[in-house]
Amino acid sequence: MPTCLRIFALFCIFAAPPSAFAVENMLDMKARDAFGLLPITIFENTVEGLDEGEKQQLLTTGQTEFWQLADETADSLLFSALPFHDSAVTLRLFHEENGDFCLAAVGAVGGPLCTLEFWKMDSAGRIVPVAGPPEPDIKDFLHAGQILPKGLQPATVLCLDFDSLAARPLFWSATGLVDLPVPNTVRYLWNGRDFEKQVSPKTGP
Repeated sequence: MPTCLRIFALFCIFAAPPSAFAVENMLDMKARDAFGLLPITIFENTVEGLDEGEKQQLLTTGQTEFWQLADETADSLLFSALPFHDSAVTLRLFHEENGDFCLAAVGAVGGPLCTLEFWKMDSAGRIVPVAGPPEPDIKDFLHAGQILPKGLQPATVLCLDFDSLAARPLFWSATGLVDLPVPNTVRYLWNGRDFEKQVSPKTGP
């Protein structure tokens, strides 16, 4: 797969001022609070992009020239690209069951490709990047013993799918992406501590 087309998560350290959000209140953080503290690096993976001024405009008015706040809950935000709504950026908070921390996942998706970042607040009140679960093996998507057609190079990516992570298989040929149906789906479900991989037979197209 060409280097310029490799999918990767962009992890850049961003230190929010400790006064921006009191450490003792971080467990009460809402998705809107998290978005206000996060850097805008995820938007670098979109055609439309976003600058800091537009980020504040999204928070106050819900719309910029190229983005619209399409949905909001206490734990999630969905931004849709304008005017065609052909790409999106989603933020989701995952709370630990014992209340020790809150994990923020933010993802961008447009077509078959997606990017994903994970962030949390440290004890000093800074938002810092953290690693997510490892991408699954391509074998998780296939029948036991199934062999791929010659000339295909497989890869997998993780995408944010609101309350879980959805893994996607990608198959590259010399001319680009190939649409190859697979029998299994792979998801990562939050159990209150970390993400658990779940492999199941595909039930739809």
